[in-house]
Amino acid sequence: MFLEVGGLTKHFGGVMAVEHINFKINKGEIFALIGPNGAGKTTVFNLLTGMLPPDEGEATFKGQRLSGLKPFQIRNLGIARTFQNLQLFNSLSALENVMVGAYLSGRKGFIQSLLRLPGVAGEEEQVRKKSLEVIEELGLGKDINTPASALPFGKQRLLEIARVLSGSPELVFLDEPAAGLNAGETKQLANFLKKLKEKGFTLVLVEHDMETVMDVADRILVLNFGTAIAEGTPEEIQRNDEVKKAYLGEDDQDEYAGCKWS
Repeated sequence: MFLEVGGLTKHFGGVMAVEHINFKINKGEIFALIGPNGAGKTTVFNLLTGMLPPDEGEATFKGQRLSGLKPFQIRNLGIARTFQNLQLFNSLSALENVMVGAYLSGRKGFIQSLLRLPGVAGEEEQVRKKSLEVIEELGLGKDINTPASALPFGKQRLLEIARVLSGSPELVFLDEPAAGLNAGETKQLANFLKKLKEKGFTLVLVEHDMETVMDVADRILVLNFGTAIAEGTPEEIQRNDEVKKAYLGEDDQDEYAGCKWS
């Protein structure tokens, strides 16, 4: 199994963040975590990427236990992520930001490249070419020399995704990738995620834009108050009564038909 999660649990004091979460992810699929605000989605991401230690439970990636590993160790296994709050180098250009991500997976590394050590030039050209390809695919080709701080928020969001992907991870966690994007950018992002799947990437996303989720996801896990209440295909999730309750409440079932799922 590519990624397997069993019994994942985390409490903050007396508050239950996630409780005995179980799921499996196959290589090459797009898997989505959805749920109301505060359902525990980002906490799951933090537990799986080493940002938080679990209280209970285990996760394995290609048979390798993730518990106890630091974020950089998990990154070295081929797992990368984006954050709700952007993590860009504001003074660097768009291209330089993406190149930083690519250097993380290179043989020479970012520090050696900065110091211009022997053997760096050839790898730098490869990194630049690869970074430009990712930037172009996300529609940022005209912004390669623009400082990250000068880009509109929507483009900054796309830039962070480009930087993560330039490091060639096998498994990518995307935390609300469509947040702040306009309708055109959101559609472009959805198409790009589908292309990534065709290229063999495995994607896990937390997203509130249900139209995007239903469009790109192969399977969906729904969380509510820290527990899993449903798992299935987009079609199965749309028909699930527990999901309707979580999103609309007991008294609003008749209004569910107006919810924009697709």
